[in-house]
Amino acid sequence: MKEEINWTFIDFSDNQPCIDVIEGRLGVLALLDEESRLPSGSDASFLQKLNTQLLKPANKNVFKKPRFGNSAFTIAHYAHDVTYEVDGFLEKNRDTVPDEHMLLLASTKNPFLKEVLDAALGSVKAADPPHPGSPSPSDSASGGSRRSSVIPDPGRPSLVASAGAKKPGAAIRKPTQGSIFKASLITLMDTLSITNVHYIRCIKPNEAKRPWEFTPSQVLGQLRACGVLETIRISCAGYPSRWTYEEFAERYDNYRGSASLLADCHPGTTCWCLRQIGSR
Repeated sequence: MKEEINWTFIDFSDNQPCIDVIEGRLGVLALLDEESRLPSGSDASFLQKLNTQLLKPANKNVFKKPRFGNSAFTIAHYAHDVTYEVDGFLEKNRDTVPDEHMLLLASTKNPFLKEVLDAALGSVKAADPPHPGSPSPSDSASGGSRRSSVIPDPGRPSLVASAGAKKPGAAIRKPTQGSIFKASLITLMDTLSITNVHYIRCIKPNEAKRPWEFTPSQVLGQLRACGVLETIRISCAGYPSRWTYEEFAERYDNYRGSASLLADCHPGTTCWCLRQIGSR
């Protein structure tokens, strides 16, 4: 606006509706945790709750019901639509280490394994207070599973530590896999917000794993799926080459003849130079 350049809003693909369907207050992960806590919870009732809460006009482009079968749901991710079979969802979400396995590990005579267990249990004792954005144990734990473990869950040592301060007689509630994933994601986003991030995209050039052989359609599909092509399009539309006036004047100074741009470089001079270039 200051340089009097006509511009239009850059349209981009927003993945927020998909994120809300998965991580929202009544999203897939929240409903899965709720169903996992119920003693009578089942995969079928979980799917029924999903359809009741998410199969609405507002989510028609993100959450879909497959045309055939009554044991699946479809989510339109950025890259492609993915259909999930609900069979075994609750059991996998309640997954934890059984006490019998823990007793077996604790009796090991392997020095390395003992060191790993000591380090894991030590991290529980020295755990930091729960993250403000993390769900509480009562909100994310599974009461339907009869198994429990003293091994800290990945990304959720605070929940195991807080379970140690429970009231006498209260049942230990283990965090679910869904809550562990959400907490790990929160930790990742906190790390990204305080670092200078550089993304590395790994592209599979061919199915045969041969060197110096590229399948164009396969490579292009991966670049599109991981958002590289969309990022390039947005970057080009937003004029990524942003020179200072001095750099611009030095590059195109010869278009002005004997008068030097460097002497009075400012937005008006730059626009004049662009008009001169365009007229040639």
